[in-house]
Amino acid sequence: MNLKKKSVIVLTAAGILGAAAVAGASGLTQKVSGLLRADIHVSVNGAAYGSIQPVYIDGKAYVPLRDTAGALGYELTWNQQAKQFDLTPKKEEQAPVDYILNTGVVTDAQTADGLTSLSVMGKGSAGTFDWIIAKVDKDTVIVDESGAAKTAADIKAGSRVAVQYGPMVALSFPGQSHAAKVTLLGERSIKEDKVGAVNKTDSGWQIQLGSGTGDAAVSNLVLNVGADTLIVTSMGEPVKAEDIKVGDKVRAYYGPATTRSIPPQSAADTIVVLPADAN
Repeated sequence: MNLKKKSVIVLTAAGILGAAAVAGASGLTQKVSGLLRADIHVSVNGAAYGSIQPVYIDGKAYVPLRDTAGALGYELTWNQQAKQFDLTPKKEEQAPVDYILNTGVVTDAQTADGLTSLSVMGKGSAGTFDWIIAKVDKDTVIVDESGAAKTAADIKAGSRVAVQYGPMVALSFPGQSHAAKVTLLGERSIKEDKVGAVNKTDSGWQIQLGSGTGDAAVSNLVLNVGADTLIVTSMGEPVKAEDIKVGDKVRAYYGPATTRSIPPQSAADTIVVLPADAN
């Protein structure tokens, strides 16, 4: 006995509701006898469903409404006021979405027609480089580290963020995807200049931006580069600190705290090595 979804709901509900309506109208109940046949089995959409056992009454097969409704994905409730059974589709449980995480700095933020595009260079969960164009819209959750609500207007170039996106990513370079959640982690200062000096230190490297001397040295900036500093080209290719040369043009995201020394020093978050012909 193979029951189709639509026919089971219509026939079973009609049979039981019809009997209930007659009994309710007359105020009487009717005792009937039926035949329970163990050799008759019920399948739902081709799959055996052992808990549904049909009963034959006057040559017609009847199945339990509650079990049948459950097998077909419906909730059964009794409406006392209307004296009827109500069948409503069960709410399907949605599997959790496996989002991709990128923690890094926003290198560009553009808004048009209610959609904000964030270029985020950072590191994924595995600690490898990740560059994504995250699309922020009305469905994107935006908060700060404390959980307070923020808006897309609070995100700008230099913002350090944790972006949850995906799981679908457009096959472009860099990839593009909808941002499910953006958490603001703070702000970084930005400086674009030519490298004036590169020095090895006990804890990493120091890269000086600018080559001013004397009183002009105050405009220089010394970046302290450590193991957590991300260094890439403008095309996302990894670069080692020791490969940066005097005269290279870079854009640095740092701080925002700086020392009061001359030149000032600050921790480098991300360094982007620009093309030689960059303006």
